[in-house]
Amino acid sequence: MQITLLSLLVSGYLAQVPSLSHHDALSLSSTEANTAEISCYGLLELEPDVGASYANPFNPEEIDVHAAFSHESGAETRVNGFYAQSFERHSENENESIIPTGKAGWRIRFTPPLAGRWQYQVRVTDHTGSVSSPLHTFIVTSSPHPGFIRRDKNNPFLFAFDSGHPFFAVGENMCWPGRRGTLDYDDWLSALGTAGGNWIRIWMSPWHLGIEWNADGQQGSDPSRFGGLGVYNLANAWKLDYILDVAEKQGIQVMLCMGTYGEFTTGGYFNEGLWNANPFNKANGGPCEKPVDFWTNEEARKYYRNRLRYITARYGAYTNVFAWEFWNEANAPSAWIAEMSGCIKGTGDAPPFDAYQHLVSTTYGKEEVWILPDVDFTMTHYYGEGNVTSVEAIIKKDAHWHRKYGKPHLMAEFGLDWRSSDENYDKAFRGVNLHNGLWSSLASGNGGTAMIWYWDSYVHPGNLYGQYSSIRNFADLVPWNEGLWEPLELEPPQAVRDPGSYGDLTIPANGGWEANPVKQYTIDPVKGADGAALPKFLFGPWKSELRVPLVMQVSFEQPGRFEMRIGDVSTLAQVEFFLDGVAAGTHRLSTLPKGLDNPNPEYASTRLRPEYNSYQATFQKWYGVDVPAGNHTLIAEVSDGDWAGVEEYAFRGYVSNRILPVFCEGLSNGTSALLWVLNPEHHWKNVEDNVHVAVLPECTIRVPGMADGNYNCRFWDTWKGEPAGQVAATSSDGLLTIMMPEIGKDLAVLIRKE
Repeated sequence: MQITLLSLLVSGYLAQVPSLSHHDALSLSSTEANTAEISCYGLLELEPDVGASYANPFNPEEIDVHAAFSHESGAETRVNGFYAQSFERHSENENESIIPTGKAGWRIRFTPPLAGRWQYQVRVTDHTGSVSSPLHTFIVTSSPHPGFIRRDKNNPFLFAFDSGHPFFAVGENMCWPGRRGTLDYDDWLSALGTAGGNWIRIWMSPWHLGIEWNADGQQGSDPSRFGGLGVYNLANAWKLDYILDVAEKQGIQVMLCMGTYGEFTTGGYFNEGLWNANPFNKANGGPCEKPVDFWTNEEARKYYRNRLRYITARYGAYTNVFAWEFWNEANAPSAWIAEMSGCIKGTGDAPPFDAYQHLVSTTYGKEEVWILPDVDFTMTHYYGEGNVTSVEAIIKKDAHWHRKYGKPHLMAEFGLDWRSSDENYDKAFRGVNLHNGLWSSLASGNGGTAMIWYWDSYVHPGNLYGQYSSIRNFADLVPWNEGLWEPLELEPPQAVRDPGSYGDLTIPANGGWEANPVKQYTIDPVKGADGAALPKFLFGPWKSELRVPLVMQVSFEQPGRFEMRIGDVSTLAQVEFFLDGVAAGTHRLSTLPKGLDNPNPEYASTRLRPEYNSYQATFQKWYGVDVPAGNHTLIAEVSDGDWAGVEEYAFRGYVSNRILPVFCEGLSNGTSALLWVLNPEHHWKNVEDNVHVAVLPECTIRVPGMADGNYNCRFWDTWKGEPAGQVAATSSDGLLTIMMPEIGKDLAVLIRKE
């Protein structure tokens, strides 16, 4: 922060911190609402004048302010009040500063979900007793507002508003700003909203929007803005009000992430570990000796419940709060998640913190978390390592796997590399990986698009918002509320003209440093190893505890060849191949320098590793075995030595060119369907390297499970965001065959029964 901001805060906001303590006689006045008439789902706000005795307005055991609302139908709602301060925003040299205005006091926000006559009564309790306001009445008129977002009652894997109108989330992470503060959000939210984006994720972190942190330990900002455990930062709380207001004007929902894993760690790749500054740390006067104590310590849980109560009281009335996300990438125990989600939703006789029952989730979660009834949807994060691993396949796998919980699934973070921005790989901001992540999310059955992480260094400077326009316009055409949408099991697309030739199937080695858990693979010409990772390392007898031979079932339609490209070898690796149990080739790969013990080395280079007193060589050569036509068992193993590192596997002549190498995924409800068809060579690396991507020829795709009858199939240009023609098709015996045009990049299809 700049000196200007520091001085403003010290002279303004901080000057009010001592006034948090009050020793007034219990009294209550000025409890009338800001309006006598409001539309349904409009925001009603009260500013009661409260006199009471308390040391900390954020501790409900010292002072409780709430209102009881009742509708003429008999519906009743309790809404907690919260202590607040108004601020004004200023900008100096593109640096945001805010100063307080007026005096701090109590607020109550209420969003009525029903039209008609309402009554409310405000009640205040401190250690001296309780006092209540008179009954007040206001009228709520009907409105077209769709309400809050829920899990879709008719489709457990999707979201919908109270009105029943479907909500398919299209958006990105927007977790914190730069030095411009909320001024950045003015620009970002306007651009995303104009493009049709309707969803973002924001963090309440110590460096942005966090309300509770150690007064002496805030990282990278003015530390005195925080008041320590149990005292909330009213400036940051106001900033979140502002951002939610701007987002609402743009039609954007906000998933509010209330904490991050770094609060419980030290160090880290980004130096994100903040435990040493955490107010819950005993070294800072908190109750927790170790980070793990946070989840079980009774005092720590009480402090967190109070914070949760404040957050839900202050922001719960916003209809554009999509969900409460407890943690970013913190493995909170299921018992803790159950307790806190129960506080939000209400357990037993205790009233819910959140009168509006917003959705609840967290990351990371395990099965014992996802099965909790008060956790409404599941989430995963995925980053590549700067490689060409297909994000679309990962998104599909996660979405399909999580369906077993009967809840929506979202990929809340993704990118090419967790260590640096996608800009470092996509220097021209072409957005190919972003594009494929968005569309594969929709076609795989997620409740929204995968959320790219690099909003500030990639999406905004690259003006990639058009990606959101295209998919939002397509998603709005999908009849999500017509039946249950299930993933399709699609056969490989068939070329219209059979060229009568065969191509190669190549599969990257993505396994880890471990004993391979897969004992035998079946290699499919289209699916490859069908989601299982082929091993990166083949271990020899010198690492017997990790040694597992690679066993594969293959089926060659014509004579071909199996090969693997070996990269690094440690000391020695004798690689042997077996075909149907018969030895079919041996390669003794030594890393020793050229000499009597290794007269003709095959490696490209070798180097001594002093720490192991051994050599490691780089080969980058293909080794393999010819395979006749038919079904066979292939085995590759290191029969002597340490280990061999495999870069990729190739099955030469394995794929008939009548079977197109197309990534095709889709959903169907029996009378409608959607497909996303991708030319798999159109990925970010080929585009970045200006590799020519061959156009896939015309093909047919057969969609199963469709009611018999005539259909209209509308093609959608996913890059231009506009229709790209249509064809008629007929389903017979539950099978619909579509004639697809040539595909250079990718194409979406919306299928509707006539």
